[in-house]
Amino acid sequence: MTAGRRILIVAFDGLRPDMVSADLTPNLTRMMATGVSFTNSRACFPTETRVNQASLITGCLPRRHGIVANRFLDLNADTDAVIDSGDYRALTRADAALDGNLIEVPTLGEILHGAGRSFAVAGSGTAGGNCVLHRKAAAFGHLNISLHGAGSSTTPDPLARMIDALGPVPDDALPNLGRISWLTEAYMTWIAPRLDPDVCLLWYSDPDTTFHFRGIGSDAATAAIRHADAEFGRILDWRDATGQADSLQIVALSDHGHVTVRGAPLDMPAQLAAAGFPVAERPNGDGGAVIVRGSCGGIYLDDPAREADMVAWLQAQDWCGPLFTRRPHGGTFDLALAGVDHDRSADIVFITRSGDDPVPGHPPGWCLHDLPKIPDGGSLHGGLTRFETNNMLVFSGSAFTSGETVTTPAGIIDVAPTLLHLLDIDPPSAMDGRVLGEAMGAADIAATDDQHRADNGGGYGQVLNTVAVGGVPYLISGRRL
Repeated sequence: MTAGRRILIVAFDGLRPDMVSADLTPNLTRMMATGVSFTNSRACFPTETRVNQASLITGCLPRRHGIVANRFLDLNADTDAVIDSGDYRALTRADAALDGNLIEVPTLGEILHGAGRSFAVAGSGTAGGNCVLHRKAAAFGHLNISLHGAGSSTTPDPLARMIDALGPVPDDALPNLGRISWLTEAYMTWIAPRLDPDVCLLWYSDPDTTFHFRGIGSDAATAAIRHADAEFGRILDWRDATGQADSLQIVALSDHGHVTVRGAPLDMPAQLAAAGFPVAERPNGDGGAVIVRGSCGGIYLDDPAREADMVAWLQAQDWCGPLFTRRPHGGTFDLALAGVDHDRSADIVFITRSGDDPVPGHPPGWCLHDLPKIPDGGSLHGGLTRFETNNMLVFSGSAFTSGETVTTPAGIIDVAPTLLHLLDIDPPSAMDGRVLGEAMGAADIAATDDQHRADNGGGYGQVLNTVAVGGVPYLISGRRL
């Protein structure tokens, strides 16, 4: 029976599953003890937030939904500059220019609205992320508030009413303790009792931002995780205290993991210019390259004829990790193998070199990088280490089996089809993800592992490990050989 069933998704941005423990996260741990935990769940590539937010609410890979990176180029969006998907205004302008088709497949909010159901979003992450999650909330009479303020919220009026009832939103901070507490209180005392959405998504900005700027193993990061878990525990207690143990199904997840940065920023624009590849901030027809910097980045070329030279130069750099290209080159993987073969994807998608071993004083996992704002000892995500691709995914409620640990690979693309199944709603079109029947007592599905290798015959090689379950592909890890 689905009558009266409600679903709450709580996202812990950036939380690595290997950091969930009885000591650090007692409330997530107790949810796992009575719910279903997918220990081999995978993020989509690039392992960046808005990419995976789009995959979460569409059940699709980036090749279909079109949010191919946190920052990308789309000359059809009435702009010739790179679009920062964390920027609410930039994203709304781009969506308007594309006639509302920035995300190119139906989203969870649209599907629920079409079925006469409601979807509410409230988050303390980037305002652009909130926009990705439910940019059409106002048109449907749904809720979408960002704690960055009314000017960054799709539905600003409800935020003003919540502030009247709960007091002002605390200032942004590292760790973001005040805002996460405010968000939790807003859900329990305002959103759930007054709006009663069929599906609600709360997006906790921590530990992601604290990881970035204080480091994964820092005291601040530990405080961020403990606090987010404690606030989540309040929700679990509230569910029981309000008699919703049977009706309210809860999904706890993260969108990706993190690894520690190692070394100074690479300054790729300067390196490219020195190598004879002019760099521009936007395409200008002079044969230059537009570069999106990071530990996973992209290079858009004015002149495709220069791509082979660019690839050869990248492969010769010690800092270069895996490479994906739109056109075939010796030693590169096709964009399609990573699920990012979309018109908005860069001609060359690169990952800086990375590894699974620890940086002294930090948990395992590291990467080189090219983001000047990230301090020494900070962390990043976007690449293909097993720590970045492995995301937390736990289900709890009467619809799910109790105390189960599922090792069959799953992913963030499976959340939307699974939730729609719980609500007896058929998606209007096919999704890349699958219904996670294992969470509801079905037998595990056999997984097929594959390893892809490529080399240029001149000292550069790479490997990508993938797995398929019921025809659904998941990226496990990738590295330079």
